[in-house]
Amino acid sequence: MPEQLQIPLESNTPVIIQNLKRLAILRIITFFGLTLALVFIGLENTPYIQAFILWTALLSLLALSTLNIWRAKQGRAYPNELFLYLLFDIILIASIIFVSGGANNPFITYLLVPIVISAATLSWLKTWVLCMIAMTLYGFLLFFYYPLPALDHHLAMAGLSFHIIGMWLTFILSAMLIAYFVVDMAFDLRQKEKQTAHFREQVIQNEHLMLLASQAASTAHELGSPLTTIKMLSHELQRLDHLDQTSKEDLDLINQQIDICQEKLKRLSQTHRLDISEPKSLMSFIQDTTGQWLLMQPKAQFKWAKPFDEYPQGPQVQYPLVLMQAIINLLDNANQASEETIILDICVFSDSWQLIIQDFGEGVDENFVLPSQPMASTDGLGIGLLLSHSSVMRLGGNIQLENNTLGCVTRIKVPFHV
Repeated sequence: MPEQLQIPLESNTPVIIQNLKRLAILRIITFFGLTLALVFIGLENTPYIQAFILWTALLSLLALSTLNIWRAKQGRAYPNELFLYLLFDIILIASIIFVSGGANNPFITYLLVPIVISAATLSWLKTWVLCMIAMTLYGFLLFFYYPLPALDHHLAMAGLSFHIIGMWLTFILSAMLIAYFVVDMAFDLRQKEKQTAHFREQVIQNEHLMLLASQAASTAHELGSPLTTIKMLSHELQRLDHLDQTSKEDLDLINQQIDICQEKLKRLSQTHRLDISEPKSLMSFIQDTTGQWLLMQPKAQFKWAKPFDEYPQGPQVQYPLVLMQAIINLLDNANQASEETIILDICVFSDSWQLIIQDFGEGVDENFVLPSQPMASTDGLGIGLLLSHSSVMRLGGNIQLENNTLGCVTRIKVPFHV
C-alpha cells in the first residue's frame, strides 16, 4: 500500500474529535453513577480529607468531560491530547479508589477501560505507557488506601458483601461502556477500512490513467504525420474535375474531421489549454458540448425532453475541458447503443446540476459496475467510460447507469464549484 495511505488513526483530527466526545460521555456516565452511589450510602462517617479527595476527583472527571466537549465543538485537537486525557482518567480513578477501599474496591477494574480505549485509538507505545502506569497504581493500592466506613456500614446492615456488590456494579458499568464506546469505535474502524479500500482502488485507477496518458501522448505524436498526409490527399482529390456533388460533400466532411483531429492533438500538446474552459452559463456550456459532439459525429442526433429555451440558463460555470470530453464520451456510448434518437434532459439543484441521457438500447447488465480500468468493448477501445468516470469523480460528481422500460438512463451529476 502506498505510503500516503498509511495514516495513523491518532493523527486524524476528525477521529480524535469524535473520540473526545465519546470519552466525555463515558466520564459523565461514570460521574453520575458514582455520585448516586455516594449519595445513597452517605459520607457522614467519612473523614473530611477523605471525602474532599473523593469529591474533588469526581468533579475533576466532570470538568474534563466539559473540556472535551468544548474542544470537540471547536473542531481542534492535538495528536497527544487523547493520550493526556486517558492518563488523567487513570490518575483520577486511582485517586477515587485510594480513598474508597483501595484494591479491595472491585471498581478498580475500571482502570482497564482507559487501556482498552488507548489500544483501539492510540499507538502501541502510548498504550504500553498507560498500561504500566495503571499496573503500578494497582500495585500501590494493594497496600496503601483508606477504607470507606459509610459503605462498609450500609452493606453490613444489609447483610451484603462489599466486594460482591461492587463486582456486580462494575460489571454493569463496564458492559455499558463497552457496548457504547468499543462497538461505536469498531464501526468507525470498519468505515476507515472501507475508505482505505476505496483509496487503494483510486490509486490503481490512477495508475491505469497514467499509463493511458503516456500512451496517448506517444500516439498523438505519431498521428501528426498521417493526418497531414491524409489531408493533402483529400485536397488533391477535391481538385479532380469528374467528381460528383456527393463525393465533394464527402471529401468536405473528411476535411472537417481531419481538422477536428488536428485540433484535438494540438490541445493535447498545449496542457495549459486543457486546464479550464472560459466562464459561461451552464446551458451555454452544455450547448457547446453537444455542438462539439455533433462536429465529431455528424450523423448523430438527439432531442431535448422539453424545448431548449424553457431550461434556465443556470449560474456561471468554469470547468476543465476534460468534463466536456467526458460528456461527449457518454453521449457517444448512448448514441451507439440506442436504436432511436436519444433524449437529453437537465436538472438544476442548489449546489449541482445533472445531465440525463435516455437511450433506447438493450441497457446494461444487472451486475454492471463503473470500471476502474479499461474494459472490453466491441465498438471502441474500451477506455471512454473509464476516462469519463474518472474525470467526473475528480470534479466531485458521479455517474449512474440504470435500466428502465425504454433502455438505459445515464445520469451525470456535477457540482457547480469544483
